[in-house]
Amino acid sequence: MQRSRTVQLLRDELGLDVVHVGGSLRPFVAWLQRTDRTRWPHLLILDLPADADALRQVEVISALRDAGMRVLILSSLRSRHTARHVISIGIDGIVSTTDSEEMFVSAAESALAGRLTITARAQTAIHGPADAPQLSRQEERALALYASGLSIADVADRIGVKQDTARKYLQRVRTKFTVAGRPARTKLDLARIAWADGYIISETEWSGRAAAGDR
Repeated sequence: MQRSRTVQLLRDELGLDVVHVGGSLRPFVAWLQRTDRTRWPHLLILDLPADADALRQVEVISALRDAGMRVLILSSLRSRHTARHVISIGIDGIVSTTDSEEMFVSAAESALAGRLTITARAQTAIHGPADAPQLSRQEERALALYASGLSIADVADRIGVKQDTARKYLQRVRTKFTVAGRPARTKLDLARIAWADGYIISETEWSGRAAAGDR
C-alpha cells in the first residue's frame, strides 16, 4: 500500500488523527524530541528496518514500545531474520504489503487494543510455507554468510566453528533443500535460494547479534 493510502485508511476507517508521516524512523525520532509528549502517537506504523541498519533501528523500536507506543509492521518482509528479530522484542502486529486493506485496518485496530496480529501471509513470508526446509540457527548463519560470497574458512571464522563443521552445516542445508525439491549443488544455487527465501542479511546485523551474545 502507498503511504498516502495507509494514512487515508487510518483516518477514514479508524477515525485516527495521524500526527506524523515520514520516510524513515530517524526523522520521526527527531520529531518526537521537539514535540510535547501529549502529542506522541499511540500507534506507530513502520516498514521493516533495512538490513544495513536493522539492529540499531530495532533497538529504537523497542525503546518506543517501552515509551508506550503500539507498533505495527507493514512490510514486504524481505528479510526473515530481521522480521524474527522484530517479533522477539514484542511488537503488536505484522502485516504484509500483499495483504488486503481490510486486513491492514483490522490489524491496526487489534494493535491499538493490545491484541497481537500476524497475518497468514506475513507468517508465510517470515517462516516460509509449512513444507519449507527447517534450518537450525547455525545452518541459517552459514547459508547467509556463504551465499554472500564468503569462503568456507571465513564462514567458519565468523560463526566460531572449525572449517569441517561449517562444511557440514552447508551440506545439511543442501540436503534439506534437495529433499524439498530445490537442488542446491553449487554455491550459486545456494545464493539464489538465500536471496529468494530472505536468508541474506547484512554483516552489520550479524556482527551486532554476535556482540550481543546471539550464538
